[in-house]
Amino acid sequence: MAEFYQQSCALWLILEFNFQRPFGPCGSKTAPSQVRPMSPLKGPARFRFRAPDGDVDVLIQGDAEWVNALREDLGLMDVGWVQPMATTGRTVQEQTESEEETEDSDDDSPVLLESDVAVVLPGPPPDPSRVPTVRRVIGEMDLDAEMKKLGIEPPRSPTAEELSDLISEMDHPEPITSQVSTDPIAEAWLQRLMRIAVRKFGVTALPISVIDSAVCEQLDRSGTELELWLEGMWRLGKLVKVHGGGGSYGYGPNPRWLEAD
Repeated sequence: MAEFYQQSCALWLILEFNFQRPFGPCGSKTAPSQVRPMSPLKGPARFRFRAPDGDVDVLIQGDAEWVNALREDLGLMDVGWVQPMATTGRTVQEQTESEEETEDSDDDSPVLLESDVAVVLPGPPPDPSRVPTVRRVIGEMDLDAEMKKLGIEPPRSPTAEELSDLISEMDHPEPITSQVSTDPIAEAWLQRLMRIAVRKFGVTALPISVIDSAVCEQLDRSGTELELWLEGMWRLGKLVKVHGGGGSYGYGPNPRWLEAD
């Protein structure tokens, strides 16, 4: 597809085209073109030609002289049709006369520059003295103390005992139904564990040892079996693997999986 722009004029071409007039006025394939020369147009005009068999769709919009010049360059003078663009509901002649009258009236009117017009802002005038001045030394603010004032606790890694106590207070979860799962009940328990770690303690991952100690009974797997199951959850894109250095790593929830039902 090619596009040409000239002010408000555009041309869209779909694929290459080799225009032939397949039929005459009575269905004859050898009849010459019967297109009559059109009276010259002025102002905005639209040219349209379609050939569905060849997947060709041509649309040219713009000034009539420019449209005809482009048709002649593309060899489209004997195909398609041209019509004036009545965008204002008036004929081209009426639009031309209206434009001439506007130009005559503009010649008599004074020219105003942007610099000659005073800009008036809404509201009262600004008063810098009413803005309080606050000066702080860079690095002087204690972020931890300010966060405590707002009731925001810094993130910390929970222990397996804390997680186990919170999990034991919860009711039995509903199995995961929105995603394919090999063990929907165990996956629902793991999802609850990850929600507690993220929302209550502000951590994004837990070590495998903490997961094993906190919910081994609910997940009904431990040790190597648990590691293989978590590895499979990671390969399915439900968990993310976080390396902690020294060959140790843990798992965190994928946000989309964490919010799934």
